[in-house]
Formats: sequence, C-alpha cells, structure tokens
Amino acid sequence: MIFEKLGNNRFNEFFELVTKMVAEAEFCEAVPEVNKIKKMFNMPNIAVFGAIEDDKLIGFISGIYNEYFFSSKKRVSDLGFYVLPEYRGTRASIRLLKDLEKWALDLGSKDLCLGQTTAVNIEKTQKFYERLGYKTVGFNTVKHLGI
Repeated sequence: MIFEKLGNNRFNEFFELVTKMVAEAEFCEAVPEVNKIKKMFNMPNIAVFGAIEDDKLIGFISGIYNEYFFSSKKRVSDLGFYVLPEYRGTRASIRLLKDLEKWALDLGSKDLCLGQTTAVNIEKTQKFYERLGYKTVGFNTVKHLGI
C-alpha cells in the first residue's frame, strides 16, 4: 500500500470515493457535484491524501487549514475521511490520519479537529480517534428540515 498527497491525476478516483462515502452517509440525498469538489480539491489551503493499493485509490482523508472564527489561532479541520469497507481495519486509516497530522504540523497548525457526520460506525470511529490521542470535545446533531 502506498500513500500520497493526491493531485489532479487522481481526481476522478477521488470523486468516485466521495460518491461512495455519501451513499453510506446520513446525508446520502446530497448528490456530490464534480465542479464544486474539483474547485475545493485545488484550493491551496486544502489537502487530500490517498491510500493506494494495486494502483487503485482505496481511501482518502482531506483537511482544510484556517483559523478559528474567533481567533487567529491556526487549525486544520477534516473535510472528509473515507476508506472502502473492505480496507477498514487495515493500516490505511491510521496512515491517512498521520499524513493529515504531518501536513497540519508542517503548516504550523496548533490543532487538528476531526468530526463524524456520516453516522457510520459512530462509536467505533470515536474509539479509533481516542486510541490515537484525540479527545472528544463535542458532538454532531442533525435535524432534516422540510422532509
């Protein structure tokens, strides 16, 4: 398995994984938009790292570098983290997260904030993050309006 920061040459594979992530998620009715994701993919304060097995993208993590809205303190927040179901439990997830951590540190970020909005394996994901030294400091909720 190899790991790399993704470039435009892997965009179509990345978009395919985003589509699979959304299909599994609580927000599955939100259809991924190629142009929106491509614009994000090429922003200088966003990075996407991929796990590749046999020249196939099998997982990704993406993050955005910015400031807290109330302070100039720098942070990186995840935008998405997905590994194909058959590769969950492999070293892919840990290594992707470590790549995002390194990117955050290299930029001078003081915090890396991770969320869980898909509603897939919530407790398992929380325990995974906590085993890697993350502290749970909040939670996500959603109310579907107009449905």
